[in-house]
Amino acid sequence: MRMRFLENAGFIGRSLLLCLAVATLAPAQEFVYSYVLPSNLNTVPLHPGDTISFPPTPPNTVAQALLNITDNSTLPGQISNITTSGSAFGVAGLPLFPATVSGGQTLQVLLRYQPSGAPQDGGNITVAFTSGGGVSFNLVGSLSAAKFTYSLVQGAQTTVITPGAVISLPDTNIGDTSSVIIQVKNDGNLAGTVNAISLNGADFSITGAPATSVTLQPKGSFTFTLNFAPTQAVARQASLSIGSDSFSVTGKGLGPKLVFSYTAGGATVKLGPTDSVVFSPIIISQTGQLVFTILNTGTINATIFNIGIGEANSPFSVSGLPALPLSLPPGAQSSFTIAFAPVTTGFASGTLRLDSTIVTVVGSGTPPPALPAYTIQGPSGKVDPASQPNISLKLSTSYPIAIAGTLTLTAFGSLPSDPAVQFSTGGRSIAFSIPANAKQAVFAGQGQQIQLQTGTVETTITLTPSFATQGGGVNLTPSNPTILSFNVAAAAPTLIASQLTSSSANSIVLTLTGYSTTRSLSGLTAQFTAAPGFTVPTTQVTVDLSQASTLWFNSTASVAFGGQFAVTMPFTLSGSVSSNQTLLQGITSVSVSVANGTGTSNTLQTGLP
Repeated sequence: MRMRFLENAGFIGRSLLLCLAVATLAPAQEFVYSYVLPSNLNTVPLHPGDTISFPPTPPNTVAQALLNITDNSTLPGQISNITTSGSAFGVAGLPLFPATVSGGQTLQVLLRYQPSGAPQDGGNITVAFTSGGGVSFNLVGSLSAAKFTYSLVQGAQTTVITPGAVISLPDTNIGDTSSVIIQVKNDGNLAGTVNAISLNGADFSITGAPATSVTLQPKGSFTFTLNFAPTQAVARQASLSIGSDSFSVTGKGLGPKLVFSYTAGGATVKLGPTDSVVFSPIIISQTGQLVFTILNTGTINATIFNIGIGEANSPFSVSGLPALPLSLPPGAQSSFTIAFAPVTTGFASGTLRLDSTIVTVVGSGTPPPALPAYTIQGPSGKVDPASQPNISLKLSTSYPIAIAGTLTLTAFGSLPSDPAVQFSTGGRSIAFSIPANAKQAVFAGQGQQIQLQTGTVETTITLTPSFATQGGGVNLTPSNPTILSFNVAAAAPTLIASQLTSSSANSIVLTLTGYSTTRSLSGLTAQFTAAPGFTVPTTQVTVDLSQASTLWFNSTASVAFGGQFAVTMPFTLSGSVSSNQTLLQGITSVSVSVANGTGTSNTLQTGLP
């Protein structure tokens, strides 16, 4: 019984095993896949790992494809999930999961592609089964648009550049030009327009660029030239825009670059292109100095052939110059001194010239020290008419600035001024100078003294000086200048000469010359001296000159002669003498004097033949 039971049990076990074997031999679940693009409605079979390719798609639009999941068996299949990867891809029309697909039925899923902006997008879609496992397909989409690419063409070498990149032109000597050709190409699958090409930056330029916007077909291109012509030995930067794309442009100029600075009062000032060298205010008679430095910050030697002040007679000067021509290697410097010695108050400007480079120099002068006291040496009180006194001028202490002055003579009185009142050099003013740090005035061409003529007319003579700095003309004259005043007083006439003009047996003619400071004569007195053995009853004769004097001194012609006069007086002799004698022989001489309202002149004696 027991054995039978076991056998039965064994039989039962074998029957179960048989049943299990029959179950595993049943038809297997099988899915097949395909996709359809709406553009052509063609069904494309898919195998796991294949790629679903979307057509080129314009930006901001969506391309679609239908994924077919077909149960190719007689048994139902169950899908647990359908997922995608890749930001540009998505699915729509999904069923609730798990989803059952009956045998012979198809599940359709809508695939969507919206370009991300990149030329090409990638991703995948995965179908997972409830029973485990799944299949995956690749997703590929491309952007349908123009795509501009850029290249640098230098000879046979072409280098691709991307927007935002730096375009570096070769280091270039000042005065030369380096260039590179830029190619613009449309590598996209649609035509595109380049709206504008612009360049912003010193020393860079473009040539051969289209004047207006350019439309490029796919694979179309155009070129233009980017140029660099440096004007300074510095690194330059520019911005190049091609349509909506931009690039940085760089280049370095090779050459000398001179940088100027000056040091004054312990401070150093670096000069910009339009800056000036500025001196602090300086008192006239003093000199300010500063150190001017030239530094070559360029890349090659700098040579300077000439350095100097551009204006003649300038208050600015240079000293301590280096040997010229001056050669400065890169990084080297040289210095010299600029001096400012103002000759006038207020601002002064000049130019420092270094070959063709001009630097403005500015300074200002402040008033000089006050003029020390001075004296005018010469006559005082009354002076003789027709005299020539000496005049000199002297400062009480030396003055630090050279002085240019003028001594002016004025003559004033109630009578017409005598034009003979003037300096010995002519005129009524005389220039003088006082050297710096000296005291004595030096008159032009005369030395330290000058003579003046007092004239022959009653008058008051005044000498007034004026002073100014030499060269700058800054007035130094005190508000109440010291003057020298003296006068030619009214006096009796003075006879200068008595001359026998003509004579006969019984007459003589005398001509008298002299002057009267009152410009008047009242009378003439002649005293005759008898020869030995002769008797002259009347020895003195008086002649009234009032009328003749008035006629002369009131005439216009007399003004030019001041108080001078000439009197021609004829005398007729009468009487009796021996038959062998003449009346003239009875007189040996005649003495003459004249008078005016003030007194009688000196007497002049004239001998008779």
